[in-house]
Amino acid sequence: MKILFLAILINLTLCLSVFAQKQKADLIIINAKIHTMDKKKPKAEALAIKDNKIIEVGRYKKIRKLVGVKTKRIDARGRVVIPGFNDSHVHFMGVGNLFSSIDLKNARSPQDVVEKLRYYVRYLPKGRWILGGQWNHENWNPSILPTKDLIDDVTPENPVFLYNKSATMAWANSLALKIARVDKNRKDILGGKIVRNTEGEPTGILKDKATIFVRIHIPKLSTKQTLEVAETATNFAASLGVTSVQNVHTDDIYDELKELERQGKLKTRVYDCAAIFNWKKLANAGIQRADGDAMIRRGCLKFFADRDAVATGELAEQIVAADRANLQVLIHAIGGQANENILNVFEQVITKNGFKDRRFRVEHAYGLRESDIERFGRLNVIPSLQPHLFYGGQPYKDLLKSNANVAFGSDASITDLDPMLGIYAAVRRSESSQKISVEDAVRLYTMGSAYAEFQENIKGSLTTGKLADIVILSDNIFEIKTEDIPKTRVVMTIVDGKIVYNERNFTTMRSPNVR
Repeated sequence: MKILFLAILINLTLCLSVFAQKQKADLIIINAKIHTMDKKKPKAEALAIKDNKIIEVGRYKKIRKLVGVKTKRIDARGRVVIPGFNDSHVHFMGVGNLFSSIDLKNARSPQDVVEKLRYYVRYLPKGRWILGGQWNHENWNPSILPTKDLIDDVTPENPVFLYNKSATMAWANSLALKIARVDKNRKDILGGKIVRNTEGEPTGILKDKATIFVRIHIPKLSTKQTLEVAETATNFAASLGVTSVQNVHTDDIYDELKELERQGKLKTRVYDCAAIFNWKKLANAGIQRADGDAMIRRGCLKFFADRDAVATGELAEQIVAADRANLQVLIHAIGGQANENILNVFEQVITKNGFKDRRFRVEHAYGLRESDIERFGRLNVIPSLQPHLFYGGQPYKDLLKSNANVAFGSDASITDLDPMLGIYAAVRRSESSQKISVEDAVRLYTMGSAYAEFQENIKGSLTTGKLADIVILSDNIFEIKTEDIPKTRVVMTIVDGKIVYNERNFTTMRSPNVR
């Protein structure tokens, strides 16, 4: 009987131990200045993550109780911690394509080329070609032709093929030459020359028709290349703390994003929009607004209105149908007349289809007439704004006073993806009546954008139960001088509870004995 009791006791102890460990955090962040963007609990000094969600935010004494033998610790070293940025207006593939061609016309030395290649390689997937060029060795001192040796160390896994300014010769690295089988045994071609060193080895410079040796091996546009572009975009976004984007380019990249997610390479949550005239295709597939998983969703539709007017009759019919299918509608509008027309159309649709939580959006909402500002709050139409694109020239404060749910974004790749530039533009307004605080700007880049995609209950703030999308900044943007905000870097980005970007010298450590 005693043996049976002892066995039961041991078994119960083991079960309780396993249960207790399940409640322990996978990761904690301590020694932090946390701005949660949660108005009920705006600041904290530590937080804990389990799986892909935040399980506690608050004082360190409370967080340390969640530390187990497998818990990893991030010491923020007194730095600011905020929710991951959510860019409400991005051309995602365009961001990736920024790295499709490198521009070297302003390079004043071979070292300038090396440093720019080093920057590119940070975001490119292994194997993606680096193309472009326009380098001019005659601007360098000494003005001698470069060699593959100069760039091999920074591009060991990416083939490089860069034309000079006149496109009469190209500069390749060793990997590109290897792929093209250009070695000391390869003979010159009629009308072309392989530049060689004293041992007969190719230096990396191919002149005139000899460029074809490498050129024919550069891949044509393909699914693989599209995946590489998307992977580049997500790598770049992670480095800037952008953990979510709303892709408004209307190119269909859903399958590519799903494949990237399957491969474990997608570091950015994407709300992928289609053109409004595709509403029936989505509706027939059973897709509604914000449809999908936490990483990739569909159900938003975009239409482009010009500066002065829009074909309101046909557009109204499309929006009525899309709205009845529970799809979200986003309309690009620049100029007072275009914005007034779009708001009129939205109001007609609301009257015709009845009240519901539809969250119509006006992308840019630039050049608003004062009489139209209050309509955003009254109709619950979201102004999706890009402070850096319009350099602060938007009525942020008046829109907020109208009770509009404002969302911030960039319009990258047309402009820079870096949220710091958008925040800077929003808080430096020369017109003091429209200038907003850094806290408000960050909130519009997080909670505001989450609301714009029906996700405010699962992300946008560092709140218990929400997804663990977190950014640690190099400087305290809430206290530093306004002009120093653009200099602020992201030192760590966490998406879905996993570290997806970690600047050098900023590391995590396993710590079963957190004190």
